[in-house]
Amino acid sequence: MIAYNFHTIGKDASGQASVGQGKLTHPVNTMTSPGSAYRARCAGSGEQQLVARLVHDLGSLFSRSLLVAYYVSLKTNPFVVLTGREGAGKAAMAAGVAASLVGQDSGQFVTIGSDSWTGHGTQSTYYRDIHTRFGISQLLETMHEAAVPENAGKAYLVLLRGLTLEELDLYLSRLLRVEPHGERRLVLSGLPAAQHPVVPRNCFLTATINVPQVSSRLADQVLRHAGQIQFSPSLATGAVVPRLIPPPVGLQRVMLAATTRDPGEARARLVAILGRRELRNLRPSPELMRHLYRQHLAFEREVREEALLYVANSFDAEGRGLFEPTDPQQNAQIAFDAQVVQRILWRLEGHSQQLPRDV
Repeated sequence: MIAYNFHTIGKDASGQASVGQGKLTHPVNTMTSPGSAYRARCAGSGEQQLVARLVHDLGSLFSRSLLVAYYVSLKTNPFVVLTGREGAGKAAMAAGVAASLVGQDSGQFVTIGSDSWTGHGTQSTYYRDIHTRFGISQLLETMHEAAVPENAGKAYLVLLRGLTLEELDLYLSRLLRVEPHGERRLVLSGLPAAQHPVVPRNCFLTATINVPQVSSRLADQVLRHAGQIQFSPSLATGAVVPRLIPPPVGLQRVMLAATTRDPGEARARLVAILGRRELRNLRPSPELMRHLYRQHLAFEREVREEALLYVANSFDAEGRGLFEPTDPQQNAQIAFDAQVVQRILWRLEGHSQQLPRDV
């Protein structure tokens, strides 16, 4: 039976592994393998090394800018939706980033697939219902495990793979509710909204959609709270993640410690890095503004606040950019444009291919 008493996990919470804290019962092996030496070099070295790890592991399949955009989107948005044609590498990138962060055989990465296998036979409704119940159970069990205090220092990543808009609506609109400033709550019937459990902050959700799918109000409802990243048709098909070296110790804690979803904290971080004047002047690049104008889209205050949160998450603890480590202003502009595009793609009605390629 699944218990739904999720805890709200604060930033100062930490989980400690109990394994290995007692006395050693075997002689210590002083010889280190190349893999363990690599992990030791990366351990505790911050987000620049985390990004370097992603590029080292997956750079042959995906560009550095795409990997960083996805990583920062995970930190910022209630959930991330990857769209593109089937075989473009959407699920491969999500699985690869998860493997790079938590390990390829880790139970902290959970994949929930589509019910398309149920077909259209006489018993399809029965099998579809079983599949849906199992998928929801997987999601709730993962959230419950992430909420255990001992696991506060671990990242849990869920991939909703190849789902239809109707399936995504169940998971991202009806099962979850997004509050102002991105707080996610689990909707449980019979409880008032104020008592709906908060989804743990160390639980990250990604969904993939194969396009084209019919644009509709359902698409708007599902995607309006997502950071949407569209995969280019030029990406190679059949991307396969290679076998990776186990991740360095503490890499998940680096990600969790560097994640903020508080607008006030994000603004304070950006003032310290950019200064008040630069922050006030931060807006979409001229090229992006031209595209917004052509699509008759107003640049709303709400989108700006969401973009600033993304920009704050694009800097590491030392104030160096994850997109552009040597130029804070350039990093801020790249991140700002990237988040604006991610948050308005659902409103473009098929014109997203006209957006600037570098965002």
